[in-house]
Amino acid sequence: MNRLHRLRPLAWAVLLGALLPARAQNAEATASGYQDRVIEGLEPEVEEASSTTPYDATGWPRFLKLETRLGTEPFGNQRSGRVGYTAYGVLETPNHGTLSVDAQYAPDEREGTITLRQTNLPLASGWLGTHVLGYVDTPAPGITREPSRVFVPTSLLEGVSGEWENPAQGLTLQAASGEPGRLQILPATGFVRLPGRRSVLGAQWQIGGSGAGGPDAPAASRNGWTLALQHEDARGVSNQELPRAPEDVVDASATLLALRYATEGYRLKAQTLSSRSTGLAGGRLGQWIDGEWDDGTRQYGAGLYRLEPGLNWADLPMVNDVTGAYLRATWRTRQWSADASVDWLRSISGRSADGFYATSGARWRLSRDHSVGAGFSVRRFGGEAWSGYGDWRWQNDLGSTGLRLELEGGASLSDSRQIIYDQTWPVPQGWNLSTSVGLGRSGPRPGEAGSSEDLWTAALSLSAPLTARSSLRANLTSENGLNDQRRQSLNLGGIWRIDNRWSLEGSYVRTTGTRRVRFNLDPLAPPETLENPDAFRSYFVVLRYEWQAGSRSVPLGGSAAEGGGRISGIVYFDANRSGTQEASETGVPNVTVFLDNRYAVRTDSQGRFEFPFVATGSRTVTVRNETLPLPWSVVDEGQVPVDVRLRGSTTVSVPVQRSD
Repeated sequence: MNRLHRLRPLAWAVLLGALLPARAQNAEATASGYQDRVIEGLEPEVEEASSTTPYDATGWPRFLKLETRLGTEPFGNQRSGRVGYTAYGVLETPNHGTLSVDAQYAPDEREGTITLRQTNLPLASGWLGTHVLGYVDTPAPGITREPSRVFVPTSLLEGVSGEWENPAQGLTLQAASGEPGRLQILPATGFVRLPGRRSVLGAQWQIGGSGAGGPDAPAASRNGWTLALQHEDARGVSNQELPRAPEDVVDASATLLALRYATEGYRLKAQTLSSRSTGLAGGRLGQWIDGEWDDGTRQYGAGLYRLEPGLNWADLPMVNDVTGAYLRATWRTRQWSADASVDWLRSISGRSADGFYATSGARWRLSRDHSVGAGFSVRRFGGEAWSGYGDWRWQNDLGSTGLRLELEGGASLSDSRQIIYDQTWPVPQGWNLSTSVGLGRSGPRPGEAGSSEDLWTAALSLSAPLTARSSLRANLTSENGLNDQRRQSLNLGGIWRIDNRWSLEGSYVRTTGTRRVRFNLDPLAPPETLENPDAFRSYFVVLRYEWQAGSRSVPLGGSAAEGGGRISGIVYFDANRSGTQEASETGVPNVTVFLDNRYAVRTDSQGRFEFPFVATGSRTVTVRNETLPLPWSVVDEGQVPVDVRLRGSTTVSVPVQRSD
């Protein structure tokens, strides 16, 4: 923490300097700011008294959020309350990019985190720079972040990172270095260090310049050849927080080379990975090829992969000891949605017999009010297992109803079956009420003695406005069996917006019992780790102050003469892959969410996020795989288009799904 203490004076200096009114802005820019327009024939909206809070329209657009937090760690054993302080500030500048600071401090532990960002800094010869000091996700070239059958892990660092892009030349350079670790969540975000140090270098070249997509097009949409290189060097690292033996600490390195070719209807990407570690004799190699092509409403994919035993990414574990090939197909129309894939697999070391993994799913919209869906997966490699589901959803006088049947079985998976009834109820505007009830039977785990047991589950999700300025949300889930499969969870939360600048928010979570462990069918998916199988209890209270000022002509991502709106949302675990958050599905904490790939915020302990002042028009909210817990991954490349309305508040839900 000594390094953080030294950084704090610099961070606060940047924060104060960035957020003081920039009165040096010339009067001409202020005069050209956004002016509200009156639509003829409509009565003017009556403003609340608190909306008359004076607004400083001079200077560059800037935003400040200060929070005082009191709470307990959600997954910790300590039940005593702790205090934390946070500060988040953003300043839009015309010549120095977007400056932001995200600071957290817990006085009881005398620990905290500080992250300074400078985004889209104009440099010479058309280059743009992005710099981060503090806590950074290891950068990776754009084409390596595209969906692939093989997953390459990333890490979180306490250090520095930089990315420099020249869109006209199609060049991107990246670098990062720091100490690895993981973030804690509440009451103030903390950093738990892991041993060692990691350094990352990356580069990407769009051969021939910006390509047919133009310099402003994302890398995934550009045609032609693209070459990327990524290298990570790790010294004295360990996957254990407190290594117990000398062999638990290693030096390791990994290098990834990627080559992509794309046309309007076809994309092919080849990648080769080389890794070395002092814990293994010799190097390890991995190669894989992913191809996809479009045919109207259909999309096809095929690929090959070979991952040698012991392959890793600079000592970060990844799938290895397998060679195989896959085919997949996806069909999307206004009425149909279907996909299927099959992998043929072979263990290089002979540890497992040859086998396959196949999965399929479909949804058919029968009418405007009715839709049905079904899916099935089977694995015969390193054990045998299968799962399937079928569901029917329809609109009726009771709201939106869904029935879902889930089945699991196989030699390496306990037999189970469950039917689930989901209901979203018709409630007044501003309210939301959904329930879920399930009945099923689960057999003993393979190799364990015992008999089948009956299970029932129930969940309720409610959000309701108490007054014009306050609201309440509640989630209650329960899972009950005859033996030890009992778990109850209560999550209560509320917010009171005192005025335009002050608000008070609180939540209480209590969980008892044990959690059922779900088996991963996909042999290429990383194994899931169970974070919290035991009971816990926590609470969280936040007093928040928000302030914004500056010319309204340039909200986040905007340009002159534009107004702005607000984007808020949630990233949630879409366990049943329905694309809709059910009552039993919770949010994903501590995930980085990007707006137009330019602004970044992290979700809170409930998976919620907010961009308070965003330019009107079409925007894009993105979640990337590297910040998600394994084996969850994004859907549709993690991008959600958002249409921001003037002075409006837009809410989005971003699902993440298991890779199996």
